[in-house]
Amino acid sequence: MHRRQLPALLAVLLIVLGASAGAQDDPQPPKIRAVLWVGGFAHDFDAFASVLSGFLPERIPVEVTVVRDGGFLDAASRETLDVIVMDHCFESTEGVLDEAQQAKLLELVRSGVGVVAIHASYYSFVAWDAIREVYGATFTVHGSSEIDIGVRIVDDAHPITQGLAQTFTVRSELYQSTPLAEDCHLLAVATEAGSDAEWPSAWTHEYGEGRVVTILPAHWPEAYQVEEFQKLIANGTLWAAGRLDGPSTENGAR
Repeated sequence: MHRRQLPALLAVLLIVLGASAGAQDDPQPPKIRAVLWVGGFAHDFDAFASVLSGFLPERIPVEVTVVRDGGFLDAASRETLDVIVMDHCFESTEGVLDEAQQAKLLELVRSGVGVVAIHASYYSFVAWDAIREVYGATFTVHGSSEIDIGVRIVDDAHPITQGLAQTFTVRSELYQSTPLAEDCHLLAVATEAGSDAEWPSAWTHEYGEGRVVTILPAHWPEAYQVEEFQKLIANGTLWAAGRLDGPSTENGAR
C-alpha cells in the first residue's frame, strides 16, 4: 500500500469508529410502560385484551400488562407507568375502584401518566363525576350496536391522525356526548349509516400534566381489526405517552 494512502484510510477509520461510538451513546428510547385495563359487562373484553395486546406492541415500542380492576394503582407511580389504556365498561366503582384508588388514578393522570380511553370506558363509573373532568365531556346515550359507523378525520395535521385515511368504517354503536369542553381538541367525528348527524368520535384533552385521548367507535372485536382504527389507537398511545409532538389544544376544528 502506498504511504500517501494511509492518511485517507485513517480518516475513514476514525469516521466509522466515531459513528459507532455515537450510536452506542444514543440508545433507543425505553419502551412505553402501559397497562391495558379491561372488564365489565356488555362487551367481549377477553377478545379486546387479546387483539389490543397483540397489535399494539407490533406497531409501537410498548410493553402491555393486562389488568381487570384498580388494584394496579396501589403499586403504580409516575416512574413505573406511562399510559393507562382503558377499555372497560363498569356501571359503578364498587368492587373495581375503592376511594383510595380513585384518588390515585386522578393523581397519576395529573402528574403526567397518559390515558387512552376506548369506547365504553368513556361510559364507565356513571356516578363518578370527577372522571368526566379527565375526558372533558360526558356520555349521554348511544344508538344501535348493529350498525356501521362512519368515522371522518377533521384534523389530519395532528400527530395522532397524520397518515390516516380521511374516512373509515367500523361496526359499532354511535356514542353521543355533552359538548366538548373548550380545552378539548377534536380529531374525528362519526355518523350512523343513513344519518348526517355528526358526533365527536375522537379527541384529546389535558388533565393536569396528563395527556388524554378518547376514542369511541369500538363495540365489536371486529372493529379492532380495522387498519385505520389500529393506527388511531397506536398513535393515540404514543401521543399520550409524550412520544409524539403536538398539543392537545390549539386553534382548529372543534
